Amino acid sequence: MKAPENIFDKIMLAIGVLLLVLFWMQFPAMPTANEHHYATYTSASSEIAHTSKWTYLKPDKALSPRQVISIQLRALQQNDPADSGVITLFNFSSPANRAYLGPLKHFRMMVREPSFRPILNFKSYKTGQLVVSGKNAYQLVLVEATDGQQEAFMFILTKQRKGTYKDCWMTEGIARMETSHLTSQL
Repeated sequence: MKAPENIFDKIMLAIGVLLLVLFWMQFPAMPTANEHHYATYTSASSEIAHTSKWTYLKPDKALSPRQVISIQLRALQQNDPADSGVITLFNFSSPANRAYLGPLKHFRMMVREPSFRPILNFKSYKTGQLVVSGKNAYQLVLVEATDGQQEAFMFILTKQRKGTYKDCWMTEGIARMETSHLTSQL
């Protein structure tokens, strides 16, 4: 009777190891301690303050549209090889936007397309007036890319009405704008 039980134990051990390997492969490698970027943000309420790694920043009801855009811009400006800035941008994408964009792997490729590449690791930025209209917010941002070119992007946010992120400001989209007409507006 010992031989069948011994075989059963070995089979169960092998299945357990296989499941652990499959589970491990499903998750991206965690950034090392020296690759993490920390961000701190506070709300008007003194008891709400957060410090977090870029990759762990998520929407919060206490964040204003201006803070949400600022968090995303700083994360993109300091994007690292582990894509913590891109992951932060994805974290702040609305559920409807995520359904349109697809999974994170696809999103990582999209932000590297020529039209959005200037927003990764840019030198500096200027923001235009934030316009809030009901549950929508719009902000024009002029980014100076690493090559010195200036590119304009419109951040479009909505305050979520239901679900996990109810009452959180989240990004519906970022549209690249034509810069020739915008420089006097910023």
